[in-house]
Formats: sequence, C-alpha cells, structure tokens
Amino acid sequence: MARKAAMPRIFVSIASYRDTECQWTVKDLFAKARHPDRVFVGICWQFIAAEDADCFLERTRPEQCRVIEVDARESRGVCWARSQIQSLWQGEEYFFQVDAHSRFVQDWDEISLDMLRSCPSERAVLSAYPATYTPPDKLGKDIVSVITAKEFDDRGLLAFGSKGTPAEKAPKTPTPTAFIGAGLFFAPAAVIREVPYDPYIYFTGEEITLAARLWTNGWDIFAPNRVTVYHEYSERPNKRRHWHDHKLWTTMSDRAKLRVRHLLDGEPCTDAEALRDIGNYPLGTKRSFAEYEAFAGVDFRKKLIGGKTAEEIEAALPPVERSKRLQTRFADIWRSNGWGSAETRSGPGSTLKQTETLRTRLSDTLRQLGVRTLIDVGCGDLNWISPISGQFDLYLGFDVVEEIVAEMRQKFADRKSHFFNAADITRDVLPAADAILCRDVLTHLSHPLVADALANFRKSKSRYLIATSFKRGKNDPVRVGGWQAIDLCAPPFNLPPPLMVIGEGLQNSGKALSVWSLESLK
Repeated sequence: MARKAAMPRIFVSIASYRDTECQWTVKDLFAKARHPDRVFVGICWQFIAAEDADCFLERTRPEQCRVIEVDARESRGVCWARSQIQSLWQGEEYFFQVDAHSRFVQDWDEISLDMLRSCPSERAVLSAYPATYTPPDKLGKDIVSVITAKEFDDRGLLAFGSKGTPAEKAPKTPTPTAFIGAGLFFAPAAVIREVPYDPYIYFTGEEITLAARLWTNGWDIFAPNRVTVYHEYSERPNKRRHWHDHKLWTTMSDRAKLRVRHLLDGEPCTDAEALRDIGNYPLGTKRSFAEYEAFAGVDFRKKLIGGKTAEEIEAALPPVERSKRLQTRFADIWRSNGWGSAETRSGPGSTLKQTETLRTRLSDTLRQLGVRTLIDVGCGDLNWISPISGQFDLYLGFDVVEEIVAEMRQKFADRKSHFFNAADITRDVLPAADAILCRDVLTHLSHPLVADALANFRKSKSRYLIATSFKRGKNDPVRVGGWQAIDLCAPPFNLPPPLMVIGEGLQNSGKALSVWSLESLK
C-alpha cells in the first residue's frame, strides 16, 4: 500500500508589542485552520511583566507555539522582532507572517496553499494588505487588494497605497505585483534562508526593502485573489507602539532610513552603525535591481513613479483624493510621533520652552488687534498655545486629523470656550473669526495646496491671518508632509508686506508669525 504523503506544515510568524489582541489572534488562527495540527506559531512577545498581564489571559495550543520573551524596554522594533522569530523555524515547509492584531477566514491554510499553487511560478510569494476587522470580531468587507507605489515621503522613502476589489469581483488567479505587505505574507519557507529579515530596519522601509530583495533573488510576488486575513487598522486607546515607549526610536528610524537609501538609492552612507551587517541582507543576483525598478515602475534615485514626480502626481489627482492623502499623511505622523518630540506630538517646535518668547509676544499682539475669537488651524494638541488660549471669548481648533479632534474634545472638555472640529484648509472654508492662526502648517504643504488654503482663508471673511513665514525671497518645491522655510511674500504666493511681524525669538532662525489683513489679500 502506498504511503500517504505527509501534510505540509506552516510556520506562522507573529511579532507582538504589548498587544492584548495577540492572544486572540493566535486563538482565531488555530480555530479557523482546516488542519490546525500542521500549524506552528513563532511569537516574539515584547511586554512589561508588571503592566501587561492582560496580554496573557488566553493561551491556545501552547505545545504548538514557540515563544521568545523580551522585556519591551529592550526591544529594537518590529523588524528586529520578526528576525528573532525566524530563528524559531524548525523546517516547516511554508512560512506565513501576520501581525499580532489579525483575524482569519475559515480554512485559511488550505486557501493560501491553493492560491500559491495557482500562481504561474514555482517561486511564488503571496502578499497584500489584509481586509479590516474591529475587535473583538467584527469583520469588515471582503476586499482583496493590490499594493501600489503612491509617493516618496519627505525622507525619500517609497510609500504605498492600494487598490481594493470586492472579493466577488476578484480575478480568478493571484495578480503579479512588485510590492509586499508585511501583515500578510505567505510563501515557501525557503524565503527564510534566502531572504532573511533585516533586523536593522526600524519600521518605514521594511516592505520595500523586503520586496526588492525577494524579487532580485528570483521570487515572484502575487497579490492574493481571495481573502484569508483581516487586520485591525483602527487605533485602540490601549494599543501601544514601540515609539510610544522608546525615546531613542528616532535614532533607530533615522539610521534605518540611511540603510534603506544606501540599499535602494545607492546613496553614500558614512554612518557605520546604519550599515551594520548590511552584507547579510543584500539585494539578490538572480535579477538586477534595474529590472526590478522597471517592473515596479519606480526610479528610486530620481524619485519618480511611472516617470512622474510627486508634484506631477499630486497635481493630477482629483481634489477629494488630494484631501485623503493629506489626511492620511498627517494622521500617520500623529500616530507615530513622526516629528520626534518627547513632549508633544505636534513636534519640537511646539514645546513650551521653544515657544516661551513667542507666546508672550503673540498674546500681546492679539490683545492689541482686539482678537476675541481665534481660529487655530493645525491645532494639534494645543501644547504650546493652551497657556494663553483661555484669554479668548471663543477658541476654535481645527485639524485635518479626526483622531486629534476627538482627543482634544476630551482633553479640553472643561474649557467651555474651546471647540474643535475636523477641517482640511485646502478644501474647507472656515467660519468667520477675528483672526486665523496658522502656525507651522503651510510649511508642510505643496505650493498648490498653500494657494488653495490662502484662498479659503480669504473666503472665511475673518479679519486677520497670522501665519508662519520666513524672509528669504524664494520658496522651494515640497511634498505634503515635508518642510520648507516658506516665504509667503515671495513667488508663487506674493502676499503683500505684513502689517506686523512677531519674531519667535529663536536665534538665527528667521522664523516669525506675520500678520495680514485678510481683506487686503486680493
């Protein structure tokens, strides 16, 4: 009698940082597998024993789970954790990487294997952004996605978007793609040996470096045509991130940026720490990086996508899509503390010490101008202005990030003169007020978006605009979320000389708040 072939095994990688959802992710993983006995899980548990007992209320099939326990204060980020997990692999035939906050469809194991077999390549990888769920178990719509190149961020790293299709309209077979989503990655386990995870990438750059290394090593990437995984994209109040706990995360992130650009852009790097062990995580030699760029439609050195610059791509977008990008970009910065300040997520320019002189000067100027109602656009967390915001009869805080608005409503609920709402100043006309304060906002917008914002400020019928401006006689191109020392009196904006200038008192910075009568900005 012929011996029955052994059932292929699957090694599942889960990096968990103080995440209460991980235990339920593991439980659902086993519950939804058609053959749970063939599933083995590797977990890098990063936690603080005295504080995170709620992460361990449920333990499912512990005999099939291999665990590395790490004091969260010693963690070095998600890619480091994923690298640690790969050391737990014990020869299982397939590798499946998901995030600690995931849910699964019934028979995800068989569906994943079937999709992989249907790919027209013996070296196929399945990867995409998963569908969505809300804890505990509210599954979103079954959407299959294909990851797309969206833009180069202000650090010069490629950022992604995706195109979603309802599952009932999905293609019959997986779709070839150039990009990887780290929260859904299914492949033969040979990828662990051939393209091991780079532990020195902090967060941004994880997916594009992995995709380029896979492709140049001869692996073909496909977007799944069926839903297997759901991912929690929303922010729970108790959802901890590595950068919440580690003040030096910006150093790790900055070094990772240099590492990514050294690998993909050919940008010289003199920081030896940023290039530590880089020879262990190179691009492959089976296909050239130039071939990968051609396949992906991306020029990493020139920062082109489909042959177009970021400005050209943005200009071609419909206004609604531009607004969505704006919201997404600043929401990402807010959630990740992208400006890198330990005191305020509005950034180092909004600390109390940095704004001490400005606060006094601004308060005096607003009294002189008779400002009793103030609109503060890009209000952030009010860290720098809250000591004086109580002097107004009415303070209206607007921000493009709805998350910020919700937090500020709760934080300042006891200030009955303070109201908050979400607004995109490039699209929305604000109510009339004595003055619109726009500090450190236009500096982060592209020229067309600044022009749109100025037009909307004029339409508000407010009396004054008080905005950050530098006296430098020119303006540089900038993408959304980047930064420039903007001069609103220089081309292409050409505002008239301001009525007054409120210096911020920062040595050699030239930074000031300038005051214009909005009626004069014709």
